Amino acid sequence: MAEATLHPLTLRFASPFMEAMFRADHARRSVRLARGAVVLGLVQFLVFGLLDKVMIPEAYREIQLIRAGAAALILGCLVMTFAPWFERRMQWVLVGPPLIAGLAVTMMAVVGQASQYYHYYVGLILVLMYVHVLLRLSFVVATTVGNFLIAVFLAVIATLGTPVAALWNTAFFVLSANATGMIASYALERYARQAFYQSRRQQRTNTELAAVVEGLRTAQSRLIQQEKMASLGRLTAGVAHEIKNPLNFVNNFADLSAELANEIAETLRSSGDTASQAQPLLADLRDNVARIREHGERADRIVRGMLEHAGATRGPRGAVDVSRLVEDHANMAMDSFRRRHPTFAPLFTVTTEATVPAVEAVPSEIGRAVAAMVDNALNAVLDRAHAAGAGGDGAAYVPEVRVAICHVPASPGSEAAVRVEVADNGVGIPDSHREHVFEPFYTTRPAGSGTGLNLSLSYEFVVHGHGGTLTFETLPGEGSTFVMSLPVQSVSAELAPTSADEEA
Repeated sequence: MAEATLHPLTLRFASPFMEAMFRADHARRSVRLARGAVVLGLVQFLVFGLLDKVMIPEAYREIQLIRAGAAALILGCLVMTFAPWFERRMQWVLVGPPLIAGLAVTMMAVVGQASQYYHYYVGLILVLMYVHVLLRLSFVVATTVGNFLIAVFLAVIATLGTPVAALWNTAFFVLSANATGMIASYALERYARQAFYQSRRQQRTNTELAAVVEGLRTAQSRLIQQEKMASLGRLTAGVAHEIKNPLNFVNNFADLSAELANEIAETLRSSGDTASQAQPLLADLRDNVARIREHGERADRIVRGMLEHAGATRGPRGAVDVSRLVEDHANMAMDSFRRRHPTFAPLFTVTTEATVPAVEAVPSEIGRAVAAMVDNALNAVLDRAHAAGAGGDGAAYVPEVRVAICHVPASPGSEAAVRVEVADNGVGIPDSHREHVFEPFYTTRPAGSGTGLNLSLSYEFVVHGHGGTLTFETLPGEGSTFVMSLPVQSVSAELAPTSADEEA
């Protein structure tokens, strides 16, 4: 941890960035304590002036003038602690009060010497306590200020003819107090710097752990979903195989019944009046047979969807021109929708970037996923248009579906991908339905108009089959955007992109 290395004398971090961060953090944490220390020191400096009248009555007036001038300067420093720039210049501002107080004590000692009073060094010791402990000065600054005040004080009283015994006594106490203060200042700052580094290290660790936990949660959710899909696959495979045979019989007998009905009709037409009486019955028979056929085909579609969920219809992989594949299947989905709803004409656009790389994929699966998303978007705008016609958005509503294909370059932490967006301004998805969107057999369509397998199959194809992602954003009442992302992997040069026309 080179950045955490401290210089043994100055206690500076080896990293300039870490040093700057510590100073800013130290100033922010110390501002109230430092301001309180200045206030306390100013109060003590003024209160101790009451002793001057008792100890040195003959020089009381001169000493009070010194105290008053020093107190005014210290008060000015206190006012500066409320300036917006104080935290950036805290060390320079806080040097002022001890220097002012220390020099004032030295001047008082000069005045007191005339009255043979030698005990002002006690006031200097009190100033040193503030310098090294209370004002939160750095070790280097506190040491410099303390030694400077002691040097000035001893030099001044030495030139005044102070008795040698009193001079040695004063020097011993002020130097001892300063040495003790330096040790305390060194220990406090070293502890503060180590605590700051440990705090930052803990923050980094917490951030990394949070990312790991989030990754584990995502992985757990994915594993649970995969297990659900695997269990569903095993279940649906068994159910599909069991139900397929009776469905074949239903469909076959429906065909035979239709042929039989036609033969009966032909026979009755040649038998006279009875034919006219039997015609309504035969019409009902034909209608019933048509319904059998219709529901049999629907059940057959459900079975095919279940088999696809079980992975029974996985096709061959190849290099796929995604732009062409998406455009073809989106347009086919739009054509199919128009045939079902010839009077409804929403705005429909497909846009693609000029250079979208090929991906290794099963074209039929990706094409079906695109068709499902487009069909879902078209139904959403149709529902909103119906609501508008019933007094919702009125004539202001213009239904629109947009399909966009683009290339997302690789970035740190993510690989390159081809992104397909299908956006609509339809009814959106209610909050209560969001977690069920990709669940098999879940649908909000009326009974008989949807199987609830399209989006779940799309999720199976894209996420589990191709290692991509399929997500959506929605705003109830305003529309939804489904986003399919396919990773761009290395595609062999000899593999030409698969034609979407061939898969269609």
